[in-house]
Parts: sequence; C-alpha cells; structure tokens
Amino acid sequence: MPRQTEPNANNTLGGLLQGMMPRSRVRSEHTQAIAGHPGRRPDILITAEGRAPIVIEAEYMPGANVEAEARSRLGLEATSGGRVIEAAIGLRYPEEIRQADDLRAALSKARLSYCVFTEENGEASRFPDSGWMNGSVEDVADMVRLVSVPQRAVEQAADALQEGIDGAARILDEMAEIRPFIIIEIAGLLGMANVPQTRRMACAIIANAMVFQERLAGMHEDVKTLSQVCGADVSNPKEEALAAWGDILKVNYWAIFAIARDILLHMTAGDAARVLRRLMKTAQDVNTAGVENAHDLTGRIFQRLIADRKYLATFYTRPASASLLARLAVSKMQNVDWANAEAIGKLRIGDFACGTGALLSAVYEQIAARHERAGGDTAALHKTMMEEVLYGCDVMPSAVHITGSTLSGVEPSVGYENSRLYTMPYGPMEDGSVAIGSLELLQSSDVLTLINLGDSAKRTGSAGEQTAAQVRAEVPDDGFDLVIMNPPFTSDTKHRDSADGVLNAAFAAFDASRSDQSKMAGRLKRFAAGMAYHGHAGLGSAFASLAARKLRPGGVIAMVLPFTATNGSSWAKFRELLAAQFTDLSIVSITDKGHGISFSSDTGIAECLVIGRKTALNEEPAARGTFVSLRSRPASFVESQEISSAIFNSELSRSLEDGPYGGVPIFAGDDLVGELLNAPVGIQETGWKAGRILDASVAQTAHALSTGRLWLPGQAHAQSLPIKLLKEVGERGPDSQLLISSSHQGPFYMAPASETATYPALWNHNAKSEKRIVSDPDVQLFVKPGMEDRAATLWGTASRVHLNRDFRFTSQALAATMTMHKSMGGVAWPTVLFDDHKLDSSFVIWCNTTLGLLEFWWTANRQQSGRGRKTIRSSAETLPVLDLRALADSQLRTAESVFDEFRDKDLKPAYLADADPNRALLDRRMVCDILGFDEDIYAGVRRLAAKWCAEPSVHGGKPRPKNAKLVI
Repeated sequence: MPRQTEPNANNTLGGLLQGMMPRSRVRSEHTQAIAGHPGRRPDILITAEGRAPIVIEAEYMPGANVEAEARSRLGLEATSGGRVIEAAIGLRYPEEIRQADDLRAALSKARLSYCVFTEENGEASRFPDSGWMNGSVEDVADMVRLVSVPQRAVEQAADALQEGIDGAARILDEMAEIRPFIIIEIAGLLGMANVPQTRRMACAIIANAMVFQERLAGMHEDVKTLSQVCGADVSNPKEEALAAWGDILKVNYWAIFAIARDILLHMTAGDAARVLRRLMKTAQDVNTAGVENAHDLTGRIFQRLIADRKYLATFYTRPASASLLARLAVSKMQNVDWANAEAIGKLRIGDFACGTGALLSAVYEQIAARHERAGGDTAALHKTMMEEVLYGCDVMPSAVHITGSTLSGVEPSVGYENSRLYTMPYGPMEDGSVAIGSLELLQSSDVLTLINLGDSAKRTGSAGEQTAAQVRAEVPDDGFDLVIMNPPFTSDTKHRDSADGVLNAAFAAFDASRSDQSKMAGRLKRFAAGMAYHGHAGLGSAFASLAARKLRPGGVIAMVLPFTATNGSSWAKFRELLAAQFTDLSIVSITDKGHGISFSSDTGIAECLVIGRKTALNEEPAARGTFVSLRSRPASFVESQEISSAIFNSELSRSLEDGPYGGVPIFAGDDLVGELLNAPVGIQETGWKAGRILDASVAQTAHALSTGRLWLPGQAHAQSLPIKLLKEVGERGPDSQLLISSSHQGPFYMAPASETATYPALWNHNAKSEKRIVSDPDVQLFVKPGMEDRAATLWGTASRVHLNRDFRFTSQALAATMTMHKSMGGVAWPTVLFDDHKLDSSFVIWCNTTLGLLEFWWTANRQQSGRGRKTIRSSAETLPVLDLRALADSQLRTAESVFDEFRDKDLKPAYLADADPNRALLDRRMVCDILGFDEDIYAGVRRLAAKWCAEPSVHGGKPRPKNAKLVI
C-alpha cells in the first residue's frame, strides 16, 4: 500500500482549495513565503487582494505539533501583499489518508479536524477553546474566507469613520444654528426629524460616498480622486464633488451617490467645502486600511446614528447572527445548481425591511461562496445579483443608501444598470392618503415607491421631491425563492406614549400625526385581514404574512422575530400559517441572560430565528420542527459557521416526548454550545414551548407532566398523575380592564385598601409582602353610579384564589396566592374560581411546589429573562394543573392541613426554589404526604428544582447567594 507523506497531502489539499477559491492564490510547501524568514515554510499559505493572509499548518493525527506551528505564524508578514497573518488554521488529516491510493479523491471525502487561531490584543486566541471542529475541505475553504477578513483594518477603518462623521456633524450643528432652514431641508431628504442623529446620518452618507469615490478612482475613466475634488488647492470643492459624482452616476452607483449628491446640493459652497475637507482624510484613512470587502463597516456605523428606532423598532442584526440566519436559510434552498451563474440569476431574494442590508449582504456572501466553491466567477455574478436577484425595501432613504453601499461594495469595480432597492412610501401622501411602507405589498404586487435608488434612467429628481424618481416596484406574489428579514416588532396597541402625541406606536415614526397614525393602522388592518397579522403581536406578524405571500412554493422564509412568536397567544395565526404551509422548520433561540438573549443589537427582549420551506406541490406541511437552544448567541462568524454546520449536518434526533434524557448536543470542539430538540408545531393557541431551554430534560419533564406523567430526570419510568388544564378544573376570572377601564365599561372606581371594604381586590405586585401563600387585598373598589347591575355580575367572579399573571421569578415567590375572604383580581392577580371551595387551598399548595412552578414556567411567555407572563384568555386557561377533583377526601384534608402549616412560612423567590428549605418541605408534603409517592420521587423532584433554577429564563442572570445550596 502506498504511503502518502504530509507534503503530498498538503499539496493535494492546496490544489483542492485553489479550485474552490479561484480568486485567491494558494501555495503549498513554498519557501520565501514569510517576510524576513526565508527558511520558514508554511504548509499552505492563502493570499488574496484585500484579504489577510491565512496559513494552514497540517499533520496526520494526532497532530502533536500542529497547534504550536499554527500559533507561531500569527503576527508574521506574508511576502505576497505585505499583510500581517492575523489567523492560522491547525489541521489534522485522518490516518486513512496516509494509505490512500487516490489522494485527491480521499481528501475530497475526508472529515478533517481543525481549529483556528486569531490574534487579539497581542495574544493568540483559539477556536474552539478546546477540542476540534470537524468538516470537509469545503468547510475549510469557508473557514478561510471567514477569517481572512482583516480585523485590524476593519476596526481601524470603523474608528476613523466614526471620528470623521462626528467631526463633520459638528459643522452641521453650527449650520443648524446659523442656517436652520437648510438643515431642515436636509433632514427632509432623509425622511427624518431635524435632530443631532439626523445630522450625523447626513455626514455618514457623504463620508460613505467619498470612501466609494476613492475606491472607484482609476477603475473607471474620468473618476477623480478625492484630492483632485476637495484638496487644499481646489477653489470650490462643492462644485468639483458634484461634477465628479455626476460622472460616477453615468456609470451607475445611484444607491450610493444619489442622496449624497442631494444633501450636498442643499449646502452653501463654504459649508460644503468644510464638510468635504473634513471627511476627505477620513475616507482616505478608511481606504488606506484596505477593507474593501468588509461589507458591514458602514452598516455598523449606521446603527449608531439611526434616530427613529423607538417607533420603527428596527434593531441592527448583529453580523454573526446575520451570518447564522443566512447560512441556515441558504442550506434549505433546494435544487439550485450553485455552479451555474444563469441558474443563480433566476433566483429572487427579498428583504422588505432591509435596514442596513446586513441580511441581504450575508445571503449574498453565502451564494457567492457556494458559487466560488463550485468554480464560478463571483465578479461576473455581481451584475446579475444587483440587477435581478436581490430586492431590498425600507421606509428610510438613509437605510436603503447603506444597503446599496454594502451590496455594491462586494465588487466595487463592477458596474450595473439598475437595482431592486426601493424606499417605500410611508405616512401622509400628497393626495391626502397614507401609506404603510413595504406593507403596501400585502395588497398589491407593485407599489409606487418614494424613490428608486437603483434606476438611473428613471431616477431624475431629488430624494425629497415627488418626481419621476417615483417608479413602480414590482414585487410579485409567489415570486421569491428566499425572503429574509429582521422586521420592526412594534405593536400597534401601545398607548403609553399618548402624552407625546402617540396614539399608535407602530406608526408614530417620522412625526406622524395622531390622525395619520389612526389611518395607517386602519389601512394595515384592511390589508392584512385574514392573514397572520395581529395587533398585539405587532408589525413583525404583518411582515411574516408578507413574507409568506411573496414566497413561491419551495421558497424559504428566514426571519428574526420576538421569542413570543413561538408561544404568544397573539402569534397563534402566525404559527398556524407555518404549520399549514411550511415544512423543514427550524426555530433557533438563545438561553443566555440579559441582552445576550437577542440576535439583534440594543434590544433586551428574547428573539428567535425562524427558518422554513414553503411546501411545494404535493408536499405535506411539517407536523414537527427542530428547536435549537443556543447557550449564547454566536460571537463570531467562525462560531456561526460551526453552529450552522452542526444544525444542518446533525444525523441524530431526540424528541420532546422521548422522556427526560436531554436533546442532541451541539458542540464547538469540546464546548457544549446548545441542544437540538424535535417537537410538535401543530398546537397553535398554546404555543410551541420547546425553545429557549438550557437543559432539554427540563422541557421533557414539563411536557410529560402536562400529559399526566411524572417522569423525572434520572428515572427510567414515568409515574401516573392526574393532570388537567385549568379551564377543565376551574374557571378563570375576568381581565382587570373589565373592572375599571372606561373603554370596557368598567363599573368600578379604585381606591386605597380598607379592612372594611365591600369590594376588596388584590391588584398589584409587592414582592416584599408576597412571601407567604396568604395575601391581603391591596385596593378596594367602589361602584360607579348607574352600573350597579354590571358590578354585581362581576363581583360574582370574586374568589379567594389568585393566579400570578406576571411572575418575576427573580423577586417573587408565589405562582398563586389566597386571600382569606373573596376579593376581585387585578392586573397582577386575576382570580380563579372552583365549583367546590374545598379545592382552593389544594390549588394554591400545588402551584407553589416545584412541579407547579415548572408548569407555570412551561406555559408562560419567556421573552424576558427571569420572568414568565400569562394572558388571561389563553395561557392561564391552558395551564396544566393537578386535577384536584381526582383527589380523595383524605388527600384534600391533608392539603388543607398543609395549607395551615404554611400560611405563616416565608418562601424565597422562585429562582431559589432549590435552595429554599420551606419550598423543599412543601415539595415533600405534596409529593409524599398528599400524592403518596416515595422518597426516590421526592429526591427526583428536588433534583428537578435545581435544574429548573439553573435555567437562564428563570434566574435571569441574578447572582445566587453564596450559601444557596440544594436542599433535599
């Protein structure tokens, strides 16, 4: 048998990589590759224009020296291109490669193990922290692309750009004092209010155009350098810049230069000269850094400047998150010949809330990588991608500008005739009507846009004028192969800002009047009738309906949505849509705490990625989906690639119904980064509960308990337990709005509590006084004159039992409480009524055991860390509870005595249920004394308490006291 040497394997691997990376230069076993070290010979050195050089050091297993060799290459300078090596890959060949007859064929099929070293603050950092990634040669090629982005240059350019924009913005701030009407006009061009953020945005757009101009200089005839346009010896930089940008617009690049030109046109010559000269050095510094392919640079800066985030609720998709979503989405696209440029050119990919273009850019990168791996020319593909494939829509002209810039920057030397990037009409129109942005497409396949930033033949007027710049955006129904979005989440039912003139927060952007807000909300309601949209769910559900409408059979939906999309009652229609029309569903969430639970920047709510494929002809929709719970959001492109590969390539499966054995682990090397769990997606009203779970065995136990089986982690078999939904055992009380809200004809006034109150009520939370299972009413109600009959009817729902509606596990102890006499239920404590009042105390005892807490958490909305919320009409009614009616009289009497025992005992906050001696005693009383189980079951319940308290959605990151230990 032939024995293949390591140099043979390196040369063959280099040849394979060269075929997958035709625009790079791949050299194997070459000397003279490292500047100043002619004797050093990297196994494989990969260089490319505008990229950092990458070294691969490779050995046969076990590769004892490969890590040290790879790490030693960091910080050295490649002779080709003169850039510093910022990343190196240590790679191990499997032993069977050594014996291969056909080395090329063997390597093409082999599973290689590898790790990546990068330099951070002068120190080498390894990914993964321990262990090895495993993948194909294609995966190694993808890894090289990812780590070859020159991070030092990116940070240097970002800092320079930010500093320059801030400096130029100070000039506009002065203009706002001296020439306010000019600044107001400039703000109008951007569709924004005249505030400091808007002025920084205007400078960012000019800076972006200048960066691009410097890149284009020399690539196209007559494109001047910045020094020729606004250097110290140029008498009128404004005139020269406008002329230069006009020449560029003859080539195209309208997405980048159109708004910048219009902003400059409104400035005086003197002010324009100051701004241009201030930004000239900035643009030159950015280009000197050499970050031509760092698509996210301007998008990153843009997010720091956007002004209307409060009401548009647009949050920047973090680069690594965008990469993860794009990878998962593209992997679900079927029957695409990635080697065939013509086939790729027939794809239609849309983002109808494109913002900075992060998602479109990430998808473009995935498509380009697949095309290049298959031997294609990505530069030749660019024109078609820009003219035909990629559709981007947004209501903010500045956002569309950034999207155009990032997409054009993929291949800055390649021109194109038009693009599918549109600024959509939003707010009041000249004819007195209103428009609702991209959501206009719910009603039609084409919309008269505010601006088309891509078509130079039709784009003849200023951005702020109603001119021939308005063209019809053709966005056909059933026409897209992929719709990817991170849409606004704002709800149209938030009225807390009414003092600021905000009637409807979903439509309050751009200083819309209350009348306009009302008209826009009504327009959306008409357009979205019969779809998945719900006002409480917010605009995200409307955009989800839009995505489904635009996808062709077999097309892929990929969205960043609030986590409530998986379990919120207002999102039930959305889940019904997915279950009825989609298959191959994946739902990715994050179990981390704080801001780490979101895939977007600057938002503290839990988010999820939803990816699925619209059913093709004769294809059945999915009955189940894959739920991925990540321990933290991906921190880098490398981690995103590893996670997406693990999700896509996993051949193992574990279902929610399989019992408390956990999910399929996802590893990055030896590090556990998440779990996969297969679960049903067919139950809509009660939601999909298998997401955002750190330990899948907790979810499996909670599911089993909800179906009447007490199946605890570590135990081989389930015990039978009578469990029913709350609506089957008892009856929920009314929503508090029915009691006092004038819009609901509430018959009561509210006043401070009184011991002699006729109509007492338990209304609000007070964690300090909610440590015991018995609570005192905190308000009293008075009957409004003339509403005595309605008050009497509602008083008929008064009860001693109250269920926690908004349970903060980190500060509150009780899932349910009892008042000693009947009282009404308020916003925090709605009532629960039973036909037999003997069940009252048993219910309160059950709800506050570990098993009761578990089921409350399982059915609650877990969007915010350390908090579980319930709606009166759905999640409260579907709360699985012990069927108290099935208990014998002796058990109920025992429960009554347990209640009396605990009425004066303090319970710790729920997140410390495992370390609470009184909670442990309550568990023992329920499990052993009332239900009759043995000590092993009790010990299993206490182990479950520890697992549940370890869930980030329970503890929310709140530190545990040092003495908080598990109590058995």
